[in-house]
Amino acid sequence: MRGISLTPERKRFLLKQGVDPKLIKKGWVWDVSETLASQIEKETEATEALAVKCGLAPDDIGKIHKAKKTLAEFQPKNRIERMAKRSLEDLFSSKPNKKDAGRPWRISVAERQKLHKRADEMLAAGAEKDEIVVEFAEEFGLRLSYVRRILEDRHPAQDKS
Repeated sequence: MRGISLTPERKRFLLKQGVDPKLIKKGWVWDVSETLASQIEKETEATEALAVKCGLAPDDIGKIHKAKKTLAEFQPKNRIERMAKRSLEDLFSSKPNKKDAGRPWRISVAERQKLHKRADEMLAAGAEKDEIVVEFAEEFGLRLSYVRRILEDRHPAQDKS
């Protein structure tokens, strides 16, 4: 959002509207264009309408913001409180979790066989093993160690070389 410095005329108008003169004097009050003000009003109305569709009352949004602020300030004293805080942060956040619990995403046997075949071809062409591991890790979204383990795993029929 881009703010515009207040003109003396606008300062007088805001003072008449009841804006704290200390805020204006410190430079904490900015003016915005009519277009931007209109856009902000439309976004606010759309947010409130969506909240109602989701079953929230208009004052629930304020409660959620207050809860997020209180949660951010909360300092857990033990493990249970840390876990509870993390759980609520995940609930309030729209970001996906950094890591899912459990084993990494697995690839099928057919894909493993294709990886082994491609790796053999790349090695024959002169590529180094580390380069192959990095390429496959990026391609399949796997950790380097997991790709190394896949490439080191050979079926008994393939070990007869």
